Amino acid sequence: MLVRWLVFLHVLSALAFFLLHGTSAAMAFQLRKETNFDRIRGMLDLSSSTLVGMGIALLILGLTGLTMPFLVHIWNRIYIWASIVLMVGAVAYMGVFNESHYKQLRRLVGLPYMKGSKTMPAEPPSSPEAVAAHIQMTSVVGLAITGFVIPAIVLWMMIFKPF
Repeated sequence: MLVRWLVFLHVLSALAFFLLHGTSAAMAFQLRKETNFDRIRGMLDLSSSTLVGMGIALLILGLTGLTMPFLVHIWNRIYIWASIVLMVGAVAYMGVFNESHYKQLRRLVGLPYMKGSKTMPAEPPSSPEAVAAHIQMTSVVGLAITGFVIPAIVLWMMIFKPF
């Protein structure tokens, strides 16, 4: 019965994570078309407002995902290790991408931003050309692949247990 509850929590936390992460995904695509600094600031703030919930959901997702193989004795299955490697890689990629693109964009449009774990005060906004150039160099293709394809592969491995 414990495993069923853990599966339930695992799937529920995945749903919560992707629901909350939807704001960031929508922002990533919409920003490519935006030039108004107030709208850009609003999108960045909306995306940031879901970070705590996403973090909690991701933590529950990870903890349940790491606990269940102990209970059902499947640590010897390659798909478990492949799933862990893929998900850790996806989270790392997203973190690095956020650090180098969206935190910098917050700085460029005159919002407070994070530098490591330290909150930095807002600076005067950069020129519209500098902001537009930064947005244009922010490719959403890697985000889409990382945010959809990798979880889809992991889901496939969890359902079909190929190896």
